[in-house]
Amino acid sequence: MKFALLCLFALVAVSAAEPGRKLKLMASVTIDLDSEEHSPKTKWAAFKQLFNKVYKTLEDEAKAMEAFVVNDAFIVAHNKEGHSYTVGHNEFSDMTNAEFKEKMTGYKTKDSYLRNRQTNVDETLHAKFDSAPSSIDWTAKGAVTPIKNQGQCGSCWAFSTTGSTEGAYFIASGKLLSLSEQDLVDCDHVDHGCSGGLMDNGFDFIVKNGGIPLESCYPYTAADGTCQTKCANAVTISGHTDVKKKDEKALVAAIAGQPVSVAIEADKPAFQFYKSGVFDNAQCGTTLDHGVLAVGYGTDAGKDYYKVKNSWGATWGDQGYIMIVRNKNMCGISQMPSFPTGAKAASGPSPGPSPGPSPGPSPGPSPGPSPTPGQTHYGDPYDGACETGEVNVTVTGVAGAFCSPECTLGIFCPKDVPAGVTAKPQCALQDQKTQSKYCALICSPSTDESSLRAGDAQCGAKASCKAISGVGLCTYDS
Repeated sequence: MKFALLCLFALVAVSAAEPGRKLKLMASVTIDLDSEEHSPKTKWAAFKQLFNKVYKTLEDEAKAMEAFVVNDAFIVAHNKEGHSYTVGHNEFSDMTNAEFKEKMTGYKTKDSYLRNRQTNVDETLHAKFDSAPSSIDWTAKGAVTPIKNQGQCGSCWAFSTTGSTEGAYFIASGKLLSLSEQDLVDCDHVDHGCSGGLMDNGFDFIVKNGGIPLESCYPYTAADGTCQTKCANAVTISGHTDVKKKDEKALVAAIAGQPVSVAIEADKPAFQFYKSGVFDNAQCGTTLDHGVLAVGYGTDAGKDYYKVKNSWGATWGDQGYIMIVRNKNMCGISQMPSFPTGAKAASGPSPGPSPGPSPGPSPGPSPGPSPTPGQTHYGDPYDGACETGEVNVTVTGVAGAFCSPECTLGIFCPKDVPAGVTAKPQCALQDQKTQSKYCALICSPSTDESSLRAGDAQCGAKASCKAISGVGLCTYDS
């Protein structure tokens, strides 16, 4: 993925539904943080701007820059070697690997906080492998909440616990609710809050506590706190089931039924900077130090993988996710899987609609609003209403219009596009009034006639590539 520094150069107007509101089209001067094209010094300046990095002292910044240069060399060298996955810069690029281990994977205590024990093993799962589908993605089925961010608190176990409980409740009820990690951090005294815990203990706490409240009532703070009892429980479970250790057929069968909590080792540089592809690294060990959520599995470029949701925000990995190779116990993923059972609404007030992502520190957004089933973002506003979170955009002096979703973090755009479209979504528009950024389909890097006509094919059957300030933009004609 290329990170871009954006400069403004042309005015665009939203449709008459919002009179007077203006957008600016932004051209990108591409700074690829992960290549050799630019010097580490140039990349460092772009990195600080992209992630809004501010340091207390010049000494702190010098130390951070030194770590960045080392990490940059690792990223460039790794991506030259032709692995099945790429690495790249993210918000942790100014940390040494030792600092990353300390702050993000739970090495705050002398004891490993993911104790490797199993109590309620389902011995029947292995036999169900043959009847499991060849692939499944619970995010596409609506069973997974947006990417969250644990911050510099070793509470990954709580995010893994809520994630699998959220998925189990969605499958049971059809409702996706975002549940409170902070309730587990503050109130589950068997575990250790920001100093670590175990997902099975989290499930036991939910059972004994009669449930867990919504995140909107008990929001995440990324710090240990005093247990609050003012929030009604929204969801409860009857128990939990462990998947047999190192049985990846059983793990696939379990994931076919619902999202599954798993523990992995996540402290190596390759994992710290994972960006895309199927993660397959023999140096990733099996000393479990991080709780995550397996939300699917499949095959990519001939490699079987698990799709895993992390809790380090959407700027890490592939918009918060990683594909981990299957059938190798990669990073110890098959050593301690478990999932909740008997999910249902807790007694008391009805939980109501999903509250969305955590309001805690630097929460990772989803890649964009989910489209209506059967529809996508970037659709034709003349052929129906735009999706939730999109605006109907018309460009002054350019024929046609298009539906434009809002960017997340000023970087990410939804990847779902209409059938036949190969133009790339890019965060290219900015609201002049609110400074909010929006996405568009960029079909040509230039406005010469041959490039625009080639861009027509990228826009699909219904749209065409229009020239605007040096680039081509897909729009639909009325």
